[in-house]
Order: sequence, then C-alpha cells, then structure tokens
Amino acid sequence: MARNGFTTLWLMPILVGIIFLVIGLMARSEALRSSWYQQTVADNMASSAATVLAREMNLLAITNRALFANELAIAQLLGLASWFQMMKDVADRSAMASSWIPYLNAITRNIANAVDNFEEPFQQILQGVLYFQRMVTTAIRATQWYARISFAMTLPKTMEQILAAHDVGDEPIKWQLLHAPGLVPVPWLWWTFIPAQASGSDNQLAHRLMLESLDPFSKKRSYEWFDALQIEVEKAGGARLHEDSSGSWSWQSMDTVSIHVRGLLDSDEYPWGDGATYLGEEIESVGAKDFGCTRKINPTATQWGVADQVEFSGNAQPFRYFNRTQLDPADWPAVIVVLPQAVAKASVVYSRPTRWFRRSDSKNEQANLFNALWQSQLKSLSQLERVLLTARVGDAHEKV
Repeated sequence: MARNGFTTLWLMPILVGIIFLVIGLMARSEALRSSWYQQTVADNMASSAATVLAREMNLLAITNRALFANELAIAQLLGLASWFQMMKDVADRSAMASSWIPYLNAITRNIANAVDNFEEPFQQILQGVLYFQRMVTTAIRATQWYARISFAMTLPKTMEQILAAHDVGDEPIKWQLLHAPGLVPVPWLWWTFIPAQASGSDNQLAHRLMLESLDPFSKKRSYEWFDALQIEVEKAGGARLHEDSSGSWSWQSMDTVSIHVRGLLDSDEYPWGDGATYLGEEIESVGAKDFGCTRKINPTATQWGVADQVEFSGNAQPFRYFNRTQLDPADWPAVIVVLPQAVAKASVVYSRPTRWFRRSDSKNEQANLFNALWQSQLKSLSQLERVLLTARVGDAHEKV
C-alpha cells in the first residue's frame, strides 16, 4: 500500500501538467477560432466594399453609354430635320416642273401642299424632343454625381451592417477600411481615381468614341436614286459633330439631291433638293468627306444647303462624363479591411466573358468605363502592403 501511495505522489505533477496543457490547448483553440472567425468577417467586409466600388463603376459605365446614346439621338433628330427640308424642296420643285403636265401637276401640287402644311408642326415636335433630350442629359449627369456621393456614404454603413450581422462578441470591434496599399482611409483616394472629364481636355477621346458610335443613317446616307440613259439622280447626306477650341459640341446635318446629266466629257448638275440643320454653331465650311461626301457628289446643292440653314434652339456644350484612361490590372482599385486579429484585401476586376459577350473582332477587351463588366475579387496582400500595415499597427500602439 505504501508503494501505491508513493506512485500516486509521483503522478500528481504529471496529471497537473496534463490538465494545464489541456487548458492551454483549449484556450489556444478558442483564440484560433476567434482569429479564423474574424478573418471570415474581414473577407466578407473587404469583398463587400469592393463590390460597392464595382457597382459604382458599373453605374458610371452605364450612364456614360447613356450620355453617348443621347447625343446619338440628337444627331438622328437633326438628320430627320435636314432630310425633311430636302424632301420639301424636292416636292416643291417637282410640282413646279410638272405644272404643265395634266393630272400629274395636281398630284405633285397636293404632295407639295401636304409637306408645307406638315412643316411647322414637324419642326415644333423636333424642337420639343431636342429640349427633352437635353433635359435627359442633364438628369444623367446629375445621377453620376449623386452616385459618387451616395456610394461613398454607403461604404461605412455597409461595413457596420456586415460586422453587426456576425457574432463578434458584446464589445464593439474597431475596424479600418483603407485604400491599398494601406495608408489612406477610403474614400479619399477614390474621388481622384475616376475624375470628371470633358470634351476639349480628354485628347478627343469622347469625340472619337462618338464618331465610332454613329449609326449608318447619321454617318452616311448617300446613295443613287435613279440611273438611266444619261440621267442620274444622286442623294447625299449625313451628320457631323463639330468640336470647337473650347471642347463644345455642335451637331450639324445636311441632305442634298441633284440631277446629273452626263455628257461625253463631263456632266451638268441640277440641284433638286437641299436641307441643312444645326444645333449650336452653324455650318461654315464643308469638307470633302463631310455629310456623306455631299460636296463631292452634289457640289452645287451643297452650296445651296449651306446658304439656307435651319437653326434649332440650343447652345454648343461640352460633353461631360466620368472616365479614367489608365485601367491596367495594376491600376485596378483595391481596399484593405483591418480588424484586431485579421486583415483582408479585395479588388475590383474587369472581365468580359467571351462565351456570352464575344467581341465582333474577337479581340480581348481592355478594361474601360463604358461597359458594365466590373466585379469584386479577394486578393492576397503584397509584401509592401504587409510592411506598411505592420508599421501602421506599430504606430497605433505607440500612440496608445
């Protein structure tokens, strides 16, 4: 019995050590669980913050396209106006030319009268629609500014809601939302990342994109109406976007039609219809390729059209939008969420799924703010970001 008691005495320290080891392992396991849980919370917060940024970029992309579509609508409306003016001339001159032909003169005169009666209400309708288009443009631009402010105000509230949705204890947890690489709080750098742009100071980017977005009717409506024997009737027309030195845009449109009588060595042109309209600055000169090459096809009718232009109310205005030209993958914005026991990083990424949205030229599309294809993605911290965050935490401890 004495021996059994002696053995028990020796086993007591071992049992106590095992108990402390189990308690330490349990405490360590709880600390690891808390750290992993905070890492999950940090990942959710970072991913949500990047999602908010991506949604703002997608909204800017959609509204940028809407602004271009609105400008295109203005070009189409002016095209309809100049086309109508041309057809009015055609109707009047056809009625005059056929006035000595029985029965036909009555038909052509009735057509000319109908066009004349429709001219004033048609002009009023177009002017009203143009006013509406300008109002829509103003509303879209206001939406862009409102979105920039509202999304910035949404970020902190979103972070608080995500943190409150997780069981992180009774005491509030301090958190930080930083711009990568982790020095400046969000959204201070976000305001400068996507600046406001205006035509005249954007290297004519908007001007080039607008010209590439023109529909066939606005770009060039030149074709042959009639060709028989030595007589040829040529129709020419199109819209033009004029940008002055200050970057203000003026839309101009012209349509002409002429009868060409071919001879042995040359041909004679007989203008039969012309129409020219503008919103902003009037047409002062016509280049060889302007308005569907009308100066080359119908030179005399083009001169008549320039001399008899129709103005629509509205001043030339710069084209304003939000954009950033440098959007390489290294420039994509990222955010870092810092919790007491966890750090997470998420970035916005641009991806165009070729399976569903394949480009017509089969090229890889570069990131831009004209297609709403931005999304969020968790990222790993770089070595530089780790160093900066470590230094930031050290400074915070020293201040405490």
